[in-house]
Order: sequence, then C-alpha cells, then structure tokens
Amino acid sequence: MSAGTGLSFGEYRLDVESGQLYRDTTPVPLTPKAFAVLQYLAARSGKLVAKEKLLDAAWRDVFVGDAVLKVTIREIRKALGDDSHAPRFIEIAHRRGYRFIAPVSTASAIPAGPPPVTGVPARIGAPRVQYAHSSNVNIAYQVVGSGPIDLVFVMGWVSHLAYFWNEPSCARFLTRLASMARLIVFDKRGTGLSHPVPVSQLPTLEQRMDDVRAVLEAAGSQRAVLLGVSEGGPLCTLFAATCPEKTAGLIAIGSYARRLIDSDYPWGQTREEREAFCSALSSNGADQWASRSARPVRRMIPSFATGGLPTSGWAPAPALRSRSRG
Repeated sequence: MSAGTGLSFGEYRLDVESGQLYRDTTPVPLTPKAFAVLQYLAARSGKLVAKEKLLDAAWRDVFVGDAVLKVTIREIRKALGDDSHAPRFIEIAHRRGYRFIAPVSTASAIPAGPPPVTGVPARIGAPRVQYAHSSNVNIAYQVVGSGPIDLVFVMGWVSHLAYFWNEPSCARFLTRLASMARLIVFDKRGTGLSHPVPVSQLPTLEQRMDDVRAVLEAAGSQRAVLLGVSEGGPLCTLFAATCPEKTAGLIAIGSYARRLIDSDYPWGQTREEREAFCSALSSNGADQWASRSARPVRRMIPSFATGGLPTSGWAPAPALRSRSRG
C-alpha cells in the first residue's frame, strides 16, 4: 500500500503505514502485535481465520501458545469497544478460529487527526536533544510525552538518538511508550550523540549508572520506572538496587545477569564463544549486520529476516522457535 493507505470499518481506521488505529480522527492505543492481528483479520473480512494462521502471521518462527492469542484478541476487543457476547467486529468460532464480521473498505487517506492525550502524534520526528552533565562528560537525552509516570528507556550497547526516530519500527515503539508515560531516552557515554570516550577509558557499570542519575536530574524526574534492553538490564538493576528511592519499577527486555557461564549461571556463553563472537563482529562487522539474512539478524529478529510482520522485542532462544503441530 502507498503511504497513508489503510483499512476502514465502522468508525475505525487502520493506518498501515504508521501502525496506528484511529477512532474517527482520534488515535487509539494498540500494541504492535494486536495491530498486526487486527490488520490480518480485517484484510480477510468475512473469512474464518484459523488460530494457527494468526499465530504464524503475527508470531512467525516464535513459540507462543493459544493463550497469547486470546489475550491479544481481548486487547483488540477493548480497543474497539467490541462486546464478545454481541460482537460488531470479531466473531469467535469455538476451537476453530476468528472471523472479522464488519464490512471493510480501503481508506486512501486516513486523516492524521489531533495528537494523543499525551501530546505525542502517531508519527513524530526526532525530539529535541538536550544534554546532562555527568562528571566530565555530557550525556545526550530526550524527553517525549507527558504521561502520569516517568519511564527511562535504557538501550543496550549501541544507540543513537537521531537514528532512533529515523527507523520506523523503532520510532513506533518509542512513540507507543510515550503514549503511556513521560519517556526519557538517552545515549550512554561513548555512544550516539553523547560524549565520546577513549577505548582505554571505557566506563564502568557504576559510571553508567551515575549517568542515568544525571539524566534524571536534568529531566526533572524525581522517580522513574527503568526499562533496560540487553546490556541496559544490568545497568537498570544496579541503579534500582543503589537508588531505590528514585526507582518506581524495573523492566528488563532480552537481558541477562551476566554474559559468561558460571557454576550458578549455566545460560551464559563460554569465554571462547564470547571471544569468537566479538572477533567475528570486529573482522567483518559490516557484512554481519548489513543484510537481513545475516546470522545476528536471524537470531535476534527472525521475523524481520524472513520478511514477516515486525516484532517489538527480542526472539526466544533458538530451541524455542519451532511450534509443535501435534
């Protein structure tokens, strides 16, 4: 579909380009997976869609059970105000699947409408970059939205505030976070738009933690929920344990307690495996990451590598990717 096209049913419109559901011109919050399932059903209006078809479409190569689909359907119903006992949009065929029963038409120009209640539009450009001073470096950060809580998003080992908002999936993810909270994002020292550091002076976890404190103070945040991805998980955990008075909650996505295997941590890599991984990245990093079919992409974002619907989080371990048909 061309930019701005989508599907229209009743008073609702699906903007496929932005991944946004609208009620008339008002954006309706919906998680990416729920949007994907709703789009799949609406595009097949009147047809019974088996559960397995929906699971394969929205969770391709990722192991999930029927319970996840049920929760997603409930989320869609809530967003649409659809009564399960007298449905207007989604009909359940017991043990068989789901059917979208409302007439659907193509919407050639979905109006942008007013921004959500938090002040964050469906698609936004890069917010203003500000700087917090921490020790002898400057940390780049942004504040988006005005929700009831502060949410600090701590990326893994690579980030760049400008490119965050240039990549559609990433921008959509951050925009959805900002629709429910006052979102604070930043580049850790030595990365992105923050102060560079020499390789010989790579920061400790404690220094990075103090950078989070500096960003919170600069943003005027007294207490925040910490959301850490990958390497950001241990950093958020250390901050929460050190500064509980400043921590309202802790969320970790695709994270870990440590990287290397140990007697009490059998899930880690051996030192040899880790060194081989780092060596591969340093010797031909561009080739490793430039292609959708590259191994790191297939491992971390399988649906992106295979051309399926985008995912918003990390993939499970490889052993969990095949769904049983029994």
